[in-house]
Amino acid sequence: MRICALGDSIFEGYLVGGKSLIYYLSGKGYDIDNYSVNGFTTDELLYLINKSMSYDIYLVHIGLNDFFNGRSLEYVLNNIYKIIEKLKTLGGRIFIISPYPTSFKNLDEAYESFINFSSVNKKIENLDKILKKKAKDFKVISFFDYAKENYIEEDLIDGIHPNTNLNKRLSSLVEEKLNGHI
Repeated sequence: MRICALGDSIFEGYLVGGKSLIYYLSGKGYDIDNYSVNGFTTDELLYLINKSMSYDIYLVHIGLNDFFNGRSLEYVLNNIYKIIEKLKTLGGRIFIISPYPTSFKNLDEAYESFINFSSVNKKIENLDKILKKKAKDFKVISFFDYAKENYIEEDLIDGIHPNTNLNKRLSSLVEEKLNGHI
């Protein structure tokens, strides 16, 4: 069973030396190719997907950087739907992972000056709700719900990126959600 991870810095392992939740899933024996890149947007991910990417499962975590760059919820949703359509042509199961809310706790001051975190978090919440309602050809794994049910703020290194502890917990969540699909 081959898995493809497509995403941004959360999947890439930014600030934890590449040891993201994908790293921990791979350590449990899953065959995962990780094409995630720090700073990736939905536009860039659309460009990355090509016909040679045939996998059994696609894990997609994207949209956060679009929101940080001022993109609208509608823009991000439209691109995610385009990503899903491209992946459907390749076969395999698609799992869209909705982002967790960012936090003001541990927030790097550099971010505060150019990002409206309240606005970003509202977009993240709405993205999660809409994806769940529209899930037909894909499944949703909600990091948003996980964050609401579990206190994660202490585990966000800079208000955005997960530390080792949270990456391990998120890998267990993804593994749990994949059970029955692998």
